[in-house]
Amino acid sequence: MKWFFDMDNPVMKTLSLAADLIVLNLLALVCALPVVTAGASLTALFDQCIRIVRMEEGAIVRGFLRAFRANFKKATLLWLLFLAAGLLLWLDLLAAEATIPAMRVGILALALIWLAALHYAFGLLARYENSLRGTLKNAFMLMVACFPRTLGMLLFTVALWLLGVTFYRVGAPLLLMFGLSLPCWFASYVLNGIFPRLES
Repeated sequence: MKWFFDMDNPVMKTLSLAADLIVLNLLALVCALPVVTAGASLTALFDQCIRIVRMEEGAIVRGFLRAFRANFKKATLLWLLFLAAGLLLWLDLLAAEATIPAMRVGILALALIWLAALHYAFGLLARYENSLRGTLKNAFMLMVACFPRTLGMLLFTVALWLLGVTFYRVGAPLLLMFGLSLPCWFASYVLNGIFPRLES
């Protein structure tokens, strides 16, 4: 039993990670409720997930709130750009369903590009000081240059949410606990393999 409660035990490490992700997910949801603050919430979530992946973790709640405040202005402006683009895609999808259904494929492809760019942009913003233009430029460049990793992030996020929505009785509680934090943690793991190249 002593082995089981050892924090170096893989089981305890997994349980500790799960607990951290649940706390971060609830924090991110609460801080994103006004919608306009969702960008700062996502940036803070990426900040903490990257720290977990890099084993730089400290106090989860304090670290999240610190990152939320530190990046609020820039993250909000970045989020408003993504929000406007997302709403435009949503309106285009509704219009396509009423007029030319075949156009939905192209719009869904653009939505996946939007989601991939969001992963990179907020991950970069959480880790590096840069202008919004520079952050977006780097996000799109990395999205293309690291296409296999980009595809992996997209598949993980989309699969998680599709499973959660399809099997909603089991999936809804899981999404409430891990819907944002688990994709963000997985993306942070992927991005951690990319960022050292930028730093060097």
